[in-house]
Amino acid sequence: MSTEADKERLKLTANLLNALASGTILSALIAPYVAIGLGNLPANASPVNLLGLSTFGLALGVVLHLVARRQFNGLDRL
Repeated sequence: MSTEADKERLKLTANLLNALASGTILSALIAPYVAIGLGNLPANASPVNLLGLSTFGLALGVVLHLVARRQFNGLDRL
């Protein structure tokens, strides 16, 4: 049988993963526009590369969120 501390530890891990997912998605979608607005991008920066990196960051954030949700599935067994 699991203790309340085990349940809280599981919740804390899921919360951390979800926070990482939120930060990853936010930075993947906002950072390129901030760089464009500040003029920090090199002149030869490809919009296709920016779109690809943003899409990768978005997908990574979604995967992290799904892993966090899966952590809560284990809460029923504790």
